[in-house]
Amino acid sequence: MEVDRIIDRNACAYKEIYEILRIFPRELVDKVPKEKMEFFYNNMDKNYQYEITKETFSETTMLEETVAIFTILFRDYWSTDEQREKILNFQKQAEAQIEKENAQKYNPDNLFKKQNTRENIRNNEVNEEISLIESRETPFKKIVNFIKRFLHIN
Repeated sequence: MEVDRIIDRNACAYKEIYEILRIFPRELVDKVPKEKMEFFYNNMDKNYQYEITKETFSETTMLEETVAIFTILFRDYWSTDEQREKILNFQKQAEAQIEKENAQKYNPDNLFKKQNTRENIRNNEVNEEISLIESRETPFKKIVNFIKRFLHIN
């Protein structure tokens, strides 16, 4: 049942990508290989309703999967070498951080030890303070803003 839900979300994301690319300038869409466009069309959920215009183009109106696919399209077909390098570095850092967190979380030496709750609470408070101080623009938001600027959308 979980697999069906994932497949459905991917099919909806393909529909969203297909509809978004319909409002893009032809010279950008032509950079995406025909096979990819055919894949999106053949695998999209044709019953899923998704209306988008240049005025309503926003990261908030897209599924998470759509943003991920869109980021890959941007990285592979529309970005400059410098932008591509920044995206790849960000992805490597994110993967390394996830691996580090998983290594700590599932460390066999600490898996069955009872952790000190006071220390956890203190660490959580420090992390919350840090997260409240830092507010950076996400890479996805940067990409969406770049495309908005390119399309001259507010």
